[in-house]
Amino acid sequence: MERQPSDRVPELAAKYAEERKSDPLLSDDLEYAGHGGESVVFRVKQKKGREGTHRRLVLKANIYFLKRGLMREAFTRWQTHPFAVSNDTRVRDGVAAMHEQEDDRETMKESIEREASFMSALRRSFPPENLLMTRAVIREVPVTQEIAKEILEHSDLGSLSHHSTVRVPTVVHYQQAIPERARIGKKEEGKNPDMHSFGFRYVERFDIPLEEYKRLNRMTFGDQEPFDSRLLYHFFHVGTVRLLEESYKDQTLADVLRELVHRMIQFTKTTDEMLDMAGSGNVRVFKDDGGKWTYLIVDPFAENEWTGARDATERLLESSKIDPLAVNHLLNVVNYARALNGMARILGIKDRLNLLSGGETHMDQLSQTQLFLLRSRHHWPDKKIFSQPSPEPEKTVVRKRP
Repeated sequence: MERQPSDRVPELAAKYAEERKSDPLLSDDLEYAGHGGESVVFRVKQKKGREGTHRRLVLKANIYFLKRGLMREAFTRWQTHPFAVSNDTRVRDGVAAMHEQEDDRETMKESIEREASFMSALRRSFPPENLLMTRAVIREVPVTQEIAKEILEHSDLGSLSHHSTVRVPTVVHYQQAIPERARIGKKEEGKNPDMHSFGFRYVERFDIPLEEYKRLNRMTFGDQEPFDSRLLYHFFHVGTVRLLEESYKDQTLADVLRELVHRMIQFTKTTDEMLDMAGSGNVRVFKDDGGKWTYLIVDPFAENEWTGARDATERLLESSKIDPLAVNHLLNVVNYARALNGMARILGIKDRLNLLSGGETHMDQLSQTQLFLLRSRHHWPDKKIFSQPSPEPEKTVVRKRP
């Protein structure tokens, strides 16, 4: 099977870091650290003051804007060498249309402002020791020929990749490095057995029967349905299941989890924002150097509209027709609220997140429409329900940008 460009991101980025050592254009001290659904991640050593000491940081370069920039460059090349591009008129027309759109820098600025507002609200809702300091800026990032070609080939424009390193503007995040005790296994060379990702998996992508799906929603969006934690556990990160089960025996851990879930619910209620709990390691619970349970919010920004998704939920009761972007928001919001409400029931927290103004009265009707709509949008189900919780988290389904 042919590998998708995204599958080669780790090896290409690792090679990118190696090439930086010999290329004067790439003189910064970077080390490849991994990648997520939207970013290539590098560790950065940054000088601080005259003493020459170093502060460990990570740099996250947004792949979406990198690709957009490379395609704009490709269009410029096509104007000069029109026969080098694909004969597919859809590709040519698409690149031409992109060139005519407004500068991506304005979109980048809006994205940064949106995230800055989110992070400001987050800092008012969570203690500073449980957050990583981060700053987003627009930077021209050097992109090597091989990475550019791999990205452009996915759009049938590989023949227009550059023959040398080029700089492409994108949104870059500078973030504190993750403490050693909070790092994930092989991915981040973590060695702490008491470190777990705290989050959920998308229920709709599993082959859960409709009646079980209705039952799952009734017991997480209401209190009348008998609670079945084992059904819910299938759709949590495996580390989350371990933490919840351990909390029955460890009161200190239970208190930490209650604080975390309560703060998340209150954050969403007061701000109409949500945290990204689908991605691996975005929220982490672990034992620190002193053996004390704590949590760390690493990469929480979710580009989904809580208010818009709630409106879409109400509209589903009248019609199954909502726009594609709203469907994507709905997927993330429904799974986020369902997961937090389920955790709240397990931990004895009374607070809940409500998706319907009328409570659970129309929940079965909504569940049926919702399951069909979310599955058809993403061509799901594509996974079997495991006899045990899944060991692997999954990438967040991000919104489709215009």
